Amino acid sequence: MTEHDLATLVRDHVSSDEPAFHHTDADVISRGRAVVRRRRGLAGLAGVAVLTLAAVALPQLRSDEPSKERVIDPAISQALDTYDAAQMPRIIDDHARSVFSTSVPDLGPARFVAFDSQSQELPERYWDKASGLFTGYGTDSEHRLSINLSHSRGEAEGDPDAFCSDGLDAGYYLECSVTRTPDGDVVITTLSAMRPMRGSAGLQAWSADFMGVTDDELDTIDPARLWFSSDVKVIKSETFVTYTSEAVQAPDLATARERLVVPTGDLATVGLDPALVMPTPPRGANGCSQWTMPTKAMGDVSCDVDRDPIVE
Repeated sequence: MTEHDLATLVRDHVSSDEPAFHHTDADVISRGRAVVRRRRGLAGLAGVAVLTLAAVALPQLRSDEPSKERVIDPAISQALDTYDAAQMPRIIDDHARSVFSTSVPDLGPARFVAFDSQSQELPERYWDKASGLFTGYGTDSEHRLSINLSHSRGEAEGDPDAFCSDGLDAGYYLECSVTRTPDGDVVITTLSAMRPMRGSAGLQAWSADFMGVTDDELDTIDPARLWFSSDVKVIKSETFVTYTSEAVQAPDLATARERLVVPTGDLATVGLDPALVMPTPPRGANGCSQWTMPTKAMGDVSCDVDRDPIVE
């Protein structure tokens, strides 16, 4: 499952003698939001079932329509006013590294990808048209961290509580919880199992693809191919979503809990960071609500008004 396909993607810092993942949502959000506020002061799965959700009303971050230029948080508005796509690799890395390095001192270099509405990796000259920004650490290892910022109405809308309950009932989530912050953000925390599948080709090959594994399938998967992912999804507007994830290869859930070392509260802190935002991408000349880079590999992409792209 990729972060987009799973559409999931807040664990608090637990004491050393407590088992992982056991926490209250209120404690997690309180800690995550407090850290974000302190930082403001100092700085001045392909194939996994996609759950259908009911509508949730949230304001837009920014739109071409002046009537929709509303934001949840003034700090987000300031970040958008000074947005420079060329600086986002540094900004995301700086902010994420300052949090993750507490539990993973040797993060290694960050990999940055800006992508369009069809998940094509974009050259720098097109970064200002991106639908999403990805930053990953250890992307070729058995312990991976990632941050994904994206505009996707389908991933932002819906009833988060139903999202969790449906995912738990279907067995795609081993754990799932929902918290709402005072600023209006919706935070969904999940723990899930997955296995690798064949990746995308061409300009989409930057994203590793995984297939979701349900809880009743865990014993049927080759332990060497079993992965577990701790994900925090933050819904900040009608279209803008952040996913912050830690994924590990592990033969079973117990081992995965030992290897997942980043507190979910830290994943939430990164996801809630007001500096990690991006404006709504421009509309495509093909009628799509988001711009798509023209390439022979993708063929012709066209859209009905306000519908998702269709590759012809």
